[in-house]
Amino acid sequence: MINAYGLREKLDELDIASWWDEVAGGPIARHTTAVTLRRGHLHVRVDNAPLRQELGYMKDRLAELLNERSGRVVVRSVTIG
Repeated sequence: MINAYGLREKLDELDIASWWDEVAGGPIARHTTAVTLRRGHLHVRVDNAPLRQELGYMKDRLAELLNERSGRVVVRSVTIG
């Protein structure tokens, strides 16, 4: 029923956003200003340029951790901005 009404993506986005603090860690989460998921593409906005660079190296691992947490492939790619 959730899929029939097109709610799956919004629920996935809420789950990912709620898990972000735990998966990314407190220091990273404090500098994160937005986490959005659209069609399997995770957009993470941070307020710190060096952190943005560092997260760029961790994109695949972050997607892997979030997908493990969800029990299925929800995040196909990650953009850090």
